[in-house]
Amino acid sequence: MKPKKKILFVAMQMSTHTVRWINQISDQDFDVHLFPVNYLPVHPELRNVTVHQPWSVVSPRLLIKNALLNLAGSSNSANSGSSQYPNGLTFRSIYPIPVLLRMLPYLNGIKRVSLGESDATAPAAYGPRVLARLIRKLKPDLIHSLEFQHCGYNVLRAKEIIGNGFPAWLATNWGSDIYYYRQFEKHKSQISRLLRNADYYSCECERDVALAKELGFSGTVMPVMPNTGGLDISLVRRLRNLHQTSKRKIIMVKGYQHFAGRALTALDAVELCADDLRDYKIVVFSASPEIHERVKELGDFAGLDMVLLHHVNHEYMLRMFSRARVYLGVSVSDAISTSMLEAMAMGAFPIQTNTSCCNEWIKDGESGYEIPVDDVQVIVDRLREAARNDELVDRAAEINWETVQQRLDQSVLKQKAIKFYDSIFEAGPTKIQ
Repeated sequence: MKPKKKILFVAMQMSTHTVRWINQISDQDFDVHLFPVNYLPVHPELRNVTVHQPWSVVSPRLLIKNALLNLAGSSNSANSGSSQYPNGLTFRSIYPIPVLLRMLPYLNGIKRVSLGESDATAPAAYGPRVLARLIRKLKPDLIHSLEFQHCGYNVLRAKEIIGNGFPAWLATNWGSDIYYYRQFEKHKSQISRLLRNADYYSCECERDVALAKELGFSGTVMPVMPNTGGLDISLVRRLRNLHQTSKRKIIMVKGYQHFAGRALTALDAVELCADDLRDYKIVVFSASPEIHERVKELGDFAGLDMVLLHHVNHEYMLRMFSRARVYLGVSVSDAISTSMLEAMAMGAFPIQTNTSCCNEWIKDGESGYEIPVDDVQVIVDRLREAARNDELVDRAAEINWETVQQRLDQSVLKQKAIKFYDSIFEAGPTKIQ
């Protein structure tokens, strides 16, 4: 019987995107491992994965208990280096040194290390030297980094430490990893080095395939597909048909206000459309703290029914989109935008900035609107039209449903993801070192 191929993911362990991707393959014939990026807990929905922490993490009480058991001759030791948890998760330590749980955040933050020429850093305990030690110890058949600036840069530095004999490396580009960061010279240099060192590359936009090649990638490009996998089409079908799009009275607004998100611009457009939106509930989801006061202001002084939607699970979000007439997302950079895909799937009319690759999924003016990030009046005009034009939103829902069935079926994309790895392992050892 052949041993299972080992895949080591270097990924944000608390991210829903990470979980949805890994869970597609963690029940298959692979030996799946994860190196997290910091001390935060692993997402509770992750399944069938071995998670490698720098040290055995134990509470003071457990440490004392196990020390007493050792004195009594028991083999149940906190230094065993491996612990089994629900969902098929196993936690192992890279170094055989137990660390008191309450000390871990302090030890993790006491020193950060540079990941290269850009300003990107990592906690030393989860940095490239620790990762390099794990790679030497685990000997994975493939390393798969999910995201560039925290995960890919870490793998790149670990590869430079190890040198020859480094395993095959698949680097996945998330949302803004290349499109946004290439405008900064030091990040651009680091991205180029990463791409020249990676053997395989994946992303969710044809736009980003072209950018990767421009920046030096010459390896194998994997099929373009959403980084979060697909959707349960049977669930989507059941929920989306409960309310006809033109009869819905909710507007969903993406609430990110950070290096890429521009929720404040979206809310400026909402205010200017106030007369057309009096009968709607404006639901702002994934809201950054910076916009909370602005949301309250629009409720208090613009006479709008404003609601902040805080952390909810995936199915709850789908249900909200199934009740929404319009989805509005404004950002200076993105890839597909998972929330836009979910809104489309649930029949909401998508309005998304053209700094994403939304043009690979919708046709402007027919199945959605592409909008500029820096022209509030255009956003206002498009939002007004979507709020007024019943025929437009109902027709778009029909078109987008066909797209979703063809391109977002979870069962189809799961098989496509499995083939990612099968094709890599069938190709044999990489020539790139």
